[in-house]
Amino acid sequence: MKGGWVVGAGLAVLALSLAVPLAAQAQAASKTLTGDAPTKGGAMMSRDELRSCLKEQQVQTVRVAELEKRRAEIEAETDAVRQQKDTVQAERDAYAAKVAQVQAFKERVKAHGERVALYNQRTKDFKESPPVANAERERGQLDAEGDALAKADAAIKAEAAQWTSTMEPARIALTEHTQAQQAAAAVAIEHNRVFNEEAKGYDEQLAAWKQRCGNRPFREADEKAIRGE
Repeated sequence: MKGGWVVGAGLAVLALSLAVPLAAQAQAASKTLTGDAPTKGGAMMSRDELRSCLKEQQVQTVRVAELEKRRAEIEAETDAVRQQKDTVQAERDAYAAKVAQVQAFKERVKAHGERVALYNQRTKDFKESPPVANAERERGQLDAEGDALAKADAAIKAEAAQWTSTMEPARIALTEHTQAQQAAAAVAIEHNRVFNEEAKGYDEQLAAWKQRCGNRPFREADEKAIRGE
């Protein structure tokens, strides 16, 4: 719903309560639908009340199964979002490493430019004021430097083209993946919020049912009659 979006430590999921099935061998006056001791002073349920309470208990059993299934789905969704977050973070780290490499490349380009500027100045000085001595040797040095600079310039242009073709697609992909992860996280958070509200509502309904039905005594003969209907 565990930079971009940070999922966090994990999504809380409310524990679900489920009414305990009927006690197997309790006495008629002390038997309750929860299996607990009857509430002190609780009135004996009539057969109609017991019938209604048993139907509600069946609904609760179905409802808690649905909620447990939903909880498992939400936990799986949360795990997927965490994994997606980790994947995007790894992609972000890889992109940051490439940015550092591009910065180092720019520093090399700057140094190359300074070297070219120095070569041009030496060439200009040589043409304007040829040295009297060692002119051929200096000309040879300038020619060698020119060749080296030409090779370096070609390598720099090739590397620049490589970074241009690499960085922009990587940046676009990272942006898209980050946005998708954030959207998935928002959906997971909303699903968890809705589930917690529903689970809270179930627990409240169960608490009311226990008060109205679950902890009140009933006649075992009434239960047998109802289940035989």
